Amino acid sequence: MLKRWWFLEALRPAVPAQRSREMSKEAQQRILDEWEAARERLDRLVSARVTAVGDVLRTTELPLTDGLMASSVPDPLAQGDCAWAFDAFQAAGKLLDEAADLPDLAAAAVLADRALERFAAVHARAAGQPVTKPARRCFYNPLHTTAEEGHSPVRKQHRRQARRRTGPREAAADRRPACPACRKAILAGQAPDVLPALVPVKLSRLRTARVLVPYYSVPQQWSLWSVCACGAYGDEWPSLVLRGEHRKRAAAARKA
Repeated sequence: MLKRWWFLEALRPAVPAQRSREMSKEAQQRILDEWEAARERLDRLVSARVTAVGDVLRTTELPLTDGLMASSVPDPLAQGDCAWAFDAFQAAGKLLDEAADLPDLAAAAVLADRALERFAAVHARAAGQPVTKPARRCFYNPLHTTAEEGHSPVRKQHRRQARRRTGPREAAADRRPACPACRKAILAGQAPDVLPALVPVKLSRLRTARVLVPYYSVPQQWSLWSVCACGAYGDEWPSLVLRGEHRKRAAAARKA
């Protein structure tokens, strides 16, 4: 099976902290140039990943389908998982073709990976093997390595003691799934390496600029991806993409 995480280089476009009304045309152009360079680089990486996943799905589709159809008692779980995997892969290709911003490309990679995970689960169950637990993706950048397990307690009787032992940085690191690098940064009091998104910011009545911000800070009416780690959590995202919801929200952002 293909490696789940596949970046060979960090994707770190600068995220400007200032949103000054005095932003110069040169500063705005620099932001757009950085965004475009990151977009081209990510497009190449995601294209290769989606193509590789497609090769796996195509080579295993026919024998898997024959096995399901040959069974006298159809397996609704397997049929549902296969349908979701193919929808997710189709949505990944659609996002790759129609991506308006970096989170769209990240979502294409995430959905392709999740399609492969779901497909592998069908094979594992059919072979009587244990199903690998789906990856917990880093909330700050879903293209990072697998998120570490949080250390926050789950039982009520331990919460009071845990609050005494856990400082604000530890609590912040446990708040969302984070890869080892992002978790380490948070524990050190630094900002994690977030996936950026390009959004419009009104500088004056007549002037709007575009700035890079963490993708999860983008209003939901502008992006499908700000609340689900680019499709990493929840199963509704392929159907929304196939209905064109990502285009509608991108258009709303452009109008703003």
